[in-house]
Amino acid sequence: MRFEFLPADDPQRSQAERHIAEVYRRCYGAEVTQFAPLLAAAFGADGQVLCAAGIRTAQDGFFSDCYLESGFPAALAEATGLDIGAGQIMEVTSLASISPFPVLPLLDWMIGWGRARGIVCGVFTATHPLRRLLTRAGLGYSALCAATVDKVAAPDAWGRYYEADPWVCAFVEGEGRRADLVPGRKPAGLREAMA
Repeated sequence: MRFEFLPADDPQRSQAERHIAEVYRRCYGAEVTQFAPLLAAAFGADGQVLCAAGIRTAQDGFFSDCYLESGFPAALAEATGLDIGAGQIMEVTSLASISPFPVLPLLDWMIGWGRARGIVCGVFTATHPLRRLLTRAGLGYSALCAATVDKVAAPDAWGRYYEADPWVCAFVEGEGRRADLVPGRKPAGLREAMA
């Protein structure tokens, strides 16, 4: 498996966008037409996208904060008791995979990207199956609130997505807490330092 970050001008980006749109259409009848400024993708040996997701930072604006009564810093302070600035947060959006196999390696790689930029908190909206996968992987995330269709700008575009019980979630790294999603691999962010 090969991992790539795909900014807006990357020639492979359209393939990742199509993958996300097709998975959401097939799974939920949703029409995804807008994507995060930066995408991350896992490619198979044949060059096909296996898994893709978006990355948003405070500079880009967060999508999932539309579900919150307040912004992420306030919601995180309430849920965790920690003072986390918006600049220390990254959001994973539009995660789409053809199978569970590439999900954790891609997320692990994205977490390494965040660590290299001083990010200590990852936020995401996760359906019930994704939350179950993350729980089995040992990610001790906090559920911040239910994601409800009445909070999005174009509810009809989301098809059956909200039937999958999505929740806005967060994971905060700190003393003794580290997101290591792939057993037996060096933790994300350490691979670069050891290379």
